[in-house]
Amino acid sequence: MSVWPTGQRDPLAQLRDAGCVPGTETDTKRIPPAIAAHAIATYTRPGDLVLDPGCGAVTVLTEALRAGRLAFGLTFAALRRGRRHERATQPNKHQACSRFPDDVRLADRRTCGRILRSEHPPTGESSFISKRRESVERTYWELAPTLTAPTGRGPVRGLVIDGMHQFLGIPYAAAPVGRLRWRPPVETEGWRLPRDAFAYGNVCAQNNKSFVGFGFSSNTEDCLYLNVYAPAGVDEGAKLPVMVWIPGGGLFIGGSTGYDPSALVKDGQVVFVSFNYRVNVFGFFSHPAINAEDHEIGNYGIMDQQAALRWVQDNIAGFGGDPDNVTIFGESAGGISVWCNIASPGSRGLFHKAIIQSGTGAPLLRTPLTVHVEQNGLDLIRDTGAPGATADDLRAIPASDLLAANLLPDKTFGIGKYEIGQTADGTVIPEPMVDLFTSGRFNRVPTINGTTRSEFNWFQGLIELSTGTPIPAEAYAAIMRDALTNLPPIMLGRTIPADRIDDIISAYPPADYASASEAMSAAIGDCGFINLGNRQSNRMLREYVDAVYAYEFDVACTSTPWPPVSFPYGAAHTQDLQYLFPNFRGGGGCVVPHDEADAKLAAEMVGYWTTFARTGTPSPESSALPQWPVYDPARENVIRLAIPECHVLEGFGKGHHADLWDGISG
Repeated sequence: MSVWPTGQRDPLAQLRDAGCVPGTETDTKRIPPAIAAHAIATYTRPGDLVLDPGCGAVTVLTEALRAGRLAFGLTFAALRRGRRHERATQPNKHQACSRFPDDVRLADRRTCGRILRSEHPPTGESSFISKRRESVERTYWELAPTLTAPTGRGPVRGLVIDGMHQFLGIPYAAAPVGRLRWRPPVETEGWRLPRDAFAYGNVCAQNNKSFVGFGFSSNTEDCLYLNVYAPAGVDEGAKLPVMVWIPGGGLFIGGSTGYDPSALVKDGQVVFVSFNYRVNVFGFFSHPAINAEDHEIGNYGIMDQQAALRWVQDNIAGFGGDPDNVTIFGESAGGISVWCNIASPGSRGLFHKAIIQSGTGAPLLRTPLTVHVEQNGLDLIRDTGAPGATADDLRAIPASDLLAANLLPDKTFGIGKYEIGQTADGTVIPEPMVDLFTSGRFNRVPTINGTTRSEFNWFQGLIELSTGTPIPAEAYAAIMRDALTNLPPIMLGRTIPADRIDDIISAYPPADYASASEAMSAAIGDCGFINLGNRQSNRMLREYVDAVYAYEFDVACTSTPWPPVSFPYGAAHTQDLQYLFPNFRGGGGCVVPHDEADAKLAAEMVGYWTTFARTGTPSPESSALPQWPVYDPARENVIRLAIPECHVLEGFGKGHHADLWDGISG
């Protein structure tokens, strides 16, 4: 249960501040605008339709339009009055929005005439035009102007809304269902007439039971869709920089919905692309019957990513993007995916820059061979109870049964019973990634790579939410010993020798932290994400790439969309996302609005990210922001993304027990 922070101000004052006509704000039936605004921000995203079947004073519709949503409302009282009511209030079309608040962002102010008028418009009688019952039957897509863009498979029709061209749910490959399950993606069939691209495509099959507030639950395998956003008014052939977002989620949950790119697109003047790719046992799977077929194996999710990048190369010019200036970026498993594409020969030439946010130590791990994890696939199929073991038999198993077979028991945290992730298949990822990267056999492009200061706090919080138990101080040593022994390689990045565990426990005593949970989080985060994923990965990159830029996100008091736990999340894993994607909440968390200091840092991060996408260096030519220097392993210089000011930090590793971890090679 949550308590919405909307009651701190008198409802009548809220209504007056909302621009209501004097006198009408005393209507006792009117909902306080702050409640409507909070509900809209929490449960919808820009471009969504907000429907109010009893809109009355249209407060909800007003707040929806202010938030960049589409709005549709119905008031039965107005309909009963019919023509008499319409004649009494009908202004001409140009007057319809003349008294609408200046801060309301509409794609076309004339479109508010499509909204049914209420008895008491909050901002004046001329704010809304009354329409008769037939208006209700019109599709709500008519509320925003449309435009058409070409693709190689056929034209698509998008919306102009909130200052952007928005095309959602464009298929970039055929649905990987039936005989196409566990095969490389294939081209979708074409179409002749414009295809509506007004709504996100299906989320790929997944279950988010263990990750409270993150990811989705879906049994749908028809999910290979992408989204394109561009600044409003951009022309075909404008050649704006292209930023392609690869969503995170441990490679077993997540999708492209929930990432609002409006700041990147409008403030950074880029074309933004996001997409779904196969995750969980559908995206990363090894089984003898499937591996024996004549096609690439194992990394089906990475193959989907490459198909999406090929689509960008073939089609993005028609949306105003430059196919010769593409930056791929992602966080967590999205960052791991960026590492995989940097490593993959199949991605060569499909992108030109890379940004890795909290991407773990993936490039320095000995990626398992696909054929060496076939037992996981055999065990998973056994647990479905399905008869038969041929490839056709496996493809006939319902998606829900496969997901259920991989579920962990209640009150257990993790990605599933069987390990899921990238493998060295011989083609897509030809060898273990550590061998590819340390020998320089990868796609060498300018790269930003960084982490948050308290990476593991988020995971520790989810563990606490799953188990219901914080770490007691008296059990700290035992729990730490178990974690350092049994956590998966993607978290630790190394095998911890038994004779070094006591050294680690001594270096992170609970007395130095506010709680035992925070002490353990600091140790696990420093071990894998920070020392391997940031310091040592950047050191390795700099041997082969000149333009490498490192950062640490460090905002201890960052607002969090996740349920509260016994300790503050601080600058935890995922907490940087809300500074690039306004109101990011992970699919199921609660939106927490930013204050002025947060908004300042968000604008600075958007500036750094989009400048890098445009030029290959994150430092704007003329800016009050500190210059972001190239990473020097000897200086360990990073940009610290912080409040009140971003600044350059040298000796980054000293704050994360670098000497200890450098001595534990594993």
